[in-house]
Amino acid sequence: MQAYRIGKYIIAADIIDDAKNMFINEINAALPNEIEEVGFDENVECDDGRIITIKEFINEELDKRQAWQRLGIPCETYRPFVIKVLD
Repeated sequence: MQAYRIGKYIIAADIIDDAKNMFINEINAALPNEIEEVGFDENVECDDGRIITIKEFINEELDKRQAWQRLGIPCETYRPFVIKVLD
C-alpha cells in the first residue's frame, strides 16, 4: 500500500485510483487539483497520542484486518483507509 495526501486527508491505498475513489465515494467531496504521494517515513499522530511513521500505521491496520480474517470474519485486507485527517 501507498499513502496519498488528498486535500486534508492522508489515505492508504494500493493505487492512486483507489484512493481517489475512496475520497469521492466515502468522504463525499470533489477531488482537489493537487494529490501528493506521502513518504513512508513521515510521522503521524495516532488517536492514542503515539507518534509513528506512515509505514507503521499501515502495517498496524493490515495486522488488525488479518486478525479479523483469522477469526473467520470477512474483511477486505487491502481496502483503502484514512490514516489521518490533517488540521
